[in-house]
Amino acid sequence: MRFLFIVFSLWALPFQLQAQTGAYYLSHYTPPDDQIDFRSIDIIQDEQGEIYFANKGGVLEFDGKNWRFVSVPGTVYGLSTIGTHVFQAGLSGIGKLGPKNETPRLYQKIADGNYFSSITNEQQAFFCSKDRITIYDISKNELVNEIKSDSSHGSFLGIYNVSSRVYVRTTKRGLLKAENQKLVASDITPGNLIFSTPSSDGKRFLVGMDNHQVYIHENNSFKEIAIKDQGLLSKSVLVDGVWVNDNLVALGTLRGGVLFINPITGVTEQFINYQNGLPDNEVYCLMTDKRQGVWVAHEYGFTRIAPNLPFRSFDHYPGLAGNLLCAQTFQNKVYVGTTLGLYQLVEDLSDPLPGARLKAVEGKSGRRSAKVIDPKKENINSTIDYKFQRVSGIEGKVTQLVEVTGNLLASGLSGVHEVNGLQAKLILQEPVRSVFFSPSLQQLLIGTYTEQVKTFVSEKNAWRETNLIDSLHDFISHAFEDRLENIWLCGRKNIYKVETVDGDITEIESYAISNPSRDETVGLAYGTNVYVAASGQFSRFNNQTNTFIKYDSLPGPRKYFASAGYFWFNDGAKWRTVDKKLQSLKLDWLGLFSNLRYLAPDNLGDGLWVITAKNELFKFTNQTNESDPTNYPLFLRTVKGQEVALEKRIEIVQNDGQITFEFIQPDYVGSNTTQYRYQVKGTQATWSTWSSSNNIISLSFLQPGKYELLVQSRDLLGKEYNAEQIKFVVLPPYWQRWWFYALEVFVFSFFVTLSLRLARANSRYRYLSQILSLITVVMLIQFLETVISSLFGSRTSPVIDFAIQVVVALMVFPVEFFARDAMTKYSQGKYQIKRIWDKEK
Repeated sequence: MRFLFIVFSLWALPFQLQAQTGAYYLSHYTPPDDQIDFRSIDIIQDEQGEIYFANKGGVLEFDGKNWRFVSVPGTVYGLSTIGTHVFQAGLSGIGKLGPKNETPRLYQKIADGNYFSSITNEQQAFFCSKDRITIYDISKNELVNEIKSDSSHGSFLGIYNVSSRVYVRTTKRGLLKAENQKLVASDITPGNLIFSTPSSDGKRFLVGMDNHQVYIHENNSFKEIAIKDQGLLSKSVLVDGVWVNDNLVALGTLRGGVLFINPITGVTEQFINYQNGLPDNEVYCLMTDKRQGVWVAHEYGFTRIAPNLPFRSFDHYPGLAGNLLCAQTFQNKVYVGTTLGLYQLVEDLSDPLPGARLKAVEGKSGRRSAKVIDPKKENINSTIDYKFQRVSGIEGKVTQLVEVTGNLLASGLSGVHEVNGLQAKLILQEPVRSVFFSPSLQQLLIGTYTEQVKTFVSEKNAWRETNLIDSLHDFISHAFEDRLENIWLCGRKNIYKVETVDGDITEIESYAISNPSRDETVGLAYGTNVYVAASGQFSRFNNQTNTFIKYDSLPGPRKYFASAGYFWFNDGAKWRTVDKKLQSLKLDWLGLFSNLRYLAPDNLGDGLWVITAKNELFKFTNQTNESDPTNYPLFLRTVKGQEVALEKRIEIVQNDGQITFEFIQPDYVGSNTTQYRYQVKGTQATWSTWSSSNNIISLSFLQPGKYELLVQSRDLLGKEYNAEQIKFVVLPPYWQRWWFYALEVFVFSFFVTLSLRLARANSRYRYLSQILSLITVVMLIQFLETVISSLFGSRTSPVIDFAIQVVVALMVFPVEFFARDAMTKYSQGKYQIKRIWDKEK
C-alpha cells in the first residue's frame, strides 16, 4: 500500500508543478478612437515590425505606440505583405497602401472586384475572389495575369501558400494547385486546407485541415502532429494556427480560445481562454510577430500572448477574491493573501468546455461557422485546470506571508496564523502590521495596530509569548537585523535599535526621523551599514555620531516599499534592490510595470512573486523561451511642418514655425518601455535625456546651415539601437539666398547706370535722376540691412531691426551725400558748358 502511495505521489508531482507555472503573459490593445470598428479578420506584420489589421472600414496600423487608420472604400477581408509593401483584398477591390511617410497614409487601388484573401511570394501578390485569382507583379507594379474559375471548379473558397507553391480551394474539386497560370491537380493529399503558416525561417509550414488535424509540411512531405488533446481541439473547432518557435505552435479555435501545442510531442503546453485572461473564446485570426508574440483578434480588440516573456500570470484562476496583497510558494503550493483572506491554488478537475461539440463548416465567403454534433460519438478529453480555494480559519485582510522554522505564517487584520494546507491555526488574535523573525533571538517580533511589539517563541509545535519588548510602544511598519545582531524597528517618527548579545536584549535606543511623514518608514542592512528610506530620501546611520544622515550616493526613491523582508525602490528608471541574492535576476524586466505593490522572492528560489497596482499576480523567473529574437529597426517615419520628401538629403526652408521629426522603433512588450534620446549636431554638444516621448523631435528657428540628427533608442533591458544618421539642410528665405543678392546687385547697378545716363543726357531729367538716385540709395540701404540681418539670424526683435536700420543709414549717409553732390555738380557743370556753347554758337 505504501509503495502504491509513493508511485501515485511521483505521478501526481508533475501536475502539481505545472500549477506553479501559471499562464502566459497577456497584453490587450484597442485603438483609442471609439469610432473605429477594430474587429479584424486578418493580421500581418511588415519587415520593419509594424502591424496591420484588416477591418470593416479599412486598415489599422500599429507600431506599439501609435495607432493610424488608412481609410479604404469597403470592408477589408485579407492582407499580405512583402518588405514594406502592404496589399489588401476587400469588398471594393484590391489595392496597396502608399508610402509610410505620407500624412495621412493613402490607399492606392489596383483593381475593382470583391476579393476576400491575399498572399504574396517573393515576386508576386495573389488576390482571391469567388470566381478569379488575380496576380500582381510587385516589381513592375502591374497586373500580369488572371485565373478564372469554370464550371468544373465551382467557386473559390481560399488561397494558400505552402512552401512557395500556391494552392486554391474550390467547392467542386477541393484543393487545386496554381501552376503556369492555370489550376492543376493538387499534390497535397491530407485534406482541405483552412490555413498554412510558414515558420520564421520559411522552411516549414504549419498546415491545418477542416477535420481539425494539423500537419507540418517540410521537404515536400506532410507529417501529422499527434495532438494529445485532439478531442479538445475538435470540440473547440480549429480556425487558425501559427508557429511560435520550433517547439511551440498556437492553434486558434472558434469557441475555446488558443491552444499552445508542442509540435514534437503533441503535448498541450498552455490553454489560453476567457478563464485565464483572454477577453473572448472566439478567435477571429492569429499572427506571430518577429519577437514570438502571438496576436489574437477577437470581438473586443487584440490580445498579444507572450510565451517568451519571463512572467506567468496567476490572478486569472477562478476563486480568488479581493485586492491582492502578498503571495508565496510553500511546499509546492501557491498561497495568495488578499483583502478578504488567504487562498491556495488547487487542482480543478472539470471539463473546461462543457456542452455540445461543434464542427467547422466553411461558408461561401470563406468564413467558418459551426454546427452541433453528438458529443457521445467521439471521445472528448477533459483537462486538468486549477482554481483558488480559501484557507479556512482566516477572516480578513492578509498582508504578509512569512516562512519561519519550516512553517508558513500569515498575518494581517485578523491576527497571525500558522497555515497548514487549507487550514489555519491562530497564534495571535489581534490586528497586526508587521511580522519579523529574528535569527539572533530565534523569536517572532510582531508589530500590532495598538502600537505594541509582541514576541513569540516556537516550542513543541506551539507558540509562546515571551514579552521581551513590551516596553516599546510605536507603530512598527518594518523590522530587519544587521550583521552585529542588532534588530532595527522602523516606526513613524523614530527608528529603534535593539541590541542583543547571546540571544538576550541588552539595550534599546531611539533615533528620531528628521522628516517624518505618514509614509511608512522602511530600512535594510547592507554590509556593515544601515539604511532607512523615509519621506522620499535615503539616510545612513553614522556610528560615530549615532544619527541618521542623508545619503546622496543612491538616487532618491520615487517609489519604495518593503515586502517579505526585502527592500525595493524605483529610482525613476527601474526597480532596484541592494540584496545580492536577488541581483542575479534580470530585474530590468520589472520595468514592464510602472507601479508595483508587492515583490518577494519565491521560496523555491527560482524567481519573484510580483503584484502590480492593477491587481495582477505574476511569477517572474530568469527563464525565457525567446531564441534569436528579431530586433525591430529604429527608423524615421515622417517629417512634419514642411513639404519635405524623406530622402537622404532633406531640405527645409527656414521660417518662424517648427519642424518635427518622428522616429519609431516598434515595441509590443509594454507601454512606453522603449526610451529615446537625440542630438542635433550644429546646435547641441550633448545628448538629450532618455525619455519615451523623445521619439518626436521638434526643432524651431534653426539658423541656415547643414545639420546632422542622431537618434538612439533603448529597450526594456537597456540595449541601445541607432537610427540612420539624418542629414538635413536649413535653407534661408529666398530674400537671403545668393541668387536674390545677385538680383539686387543687378537692379542696383542698373539704376545707378540709368541715373548717370539721364544726368548726362539733359538737364530736364535732373529731377528724375535725383529720384532714381534716391531709389538707388534706398535699395543700397535695404541690401546692406539684409546682409547684416542674415549675420544675426532670421529671428530678431523690432528694436534690433530698428538699430540695424539706423546703423546702415548712418553708414550710407556719406555715400548718399557725396553721390548727390557729385551728380548736382556734374549736372550744373554740364548745364554751364551747354550755355557757353550756345552763346558762342
